[in-house]
Amino acid sequence: MGIRAIVFCVAVAGLAFVALSLAGIVSTWGFDWVTIESEEPEPDSTPEAAPTATAEPLPEPVVAAELEIDPRYPPDTQWRVFDVPSALNVRAGPNTAHEVLGTASLDSTVTLTGQVVESPTSGTWVQVRTNTVTGWVFAAYLAPAG
Repeated sequence: MGIRAIVFCVAVAGLAFVALSLAGIVSTWGFDWVTIESEEPEPDSTPEAAPTATAEPLPEPVVAAELEIDPRYPPDTQWRVFDVPSALNVRAGPNTAHEVLGTASLDSTVTLTGQVVESPTSGTWVQVRTNTVTGWVFAAYLAPAG
């Protein structure tokens, strides 16, 4: 019977210590209580917005006044689209970084505006008019229609 009494007393003392700890009384006896904080945000707190990446703006389309007429690509001449799988992209500016405005299908004709841009990295680009849009195409995919 003595062992049961000791176990009972130890169990009661342990429960009393836990109860007093929760009540904050044990810390006044010189014991320290450690608080562990969660890294998860409180459910009612507002999470911070994630920073958004800002895309670099596309280059501005080339203005006609800045360019000279290239005699190889005279204005108002008809050229045929060739050597493309099905269509040639017509872009907002003279390189592939610009938005595609439309397409010119294989073997269709386009009208040159006379605007030409020579780039050491991306080659020759010409401005054309199709039935639906005016924009820039890579000149290597065009041949005189005549």
